[in-house]
Amino acid sequence: MDPTGNPSSSGPARTPAEAAPASVTLSQLLQLVQQGQELPGLERRHIAATNGEPTVSRLPRRPKPWEAAGSAEVSAPPP
Repeated sequence: MDPTGNPSSSGPARTPAEAAPASVTLSQLLQLVQQGQELPGLERRHIAATNGEPTVSRLPRRPKPWEAAGSAEVSAPPP
């Protein structure tokens, strides 16, 4: 960033791995968010929906707390 708080367009573009951790105050962070600018030190993720069929779960369903407590009461013989 230049002294006015705006990101400078001069100089080579750096990858997130090369960028040093930036120290930004809360007010500077708020200004960047309000202006829609990139936040220093954060990597932009490009996440998109696959629109494919969901897969079937391979793990057994865990019982709900009331199901687990209910099965313990039912399996115990009455006195």
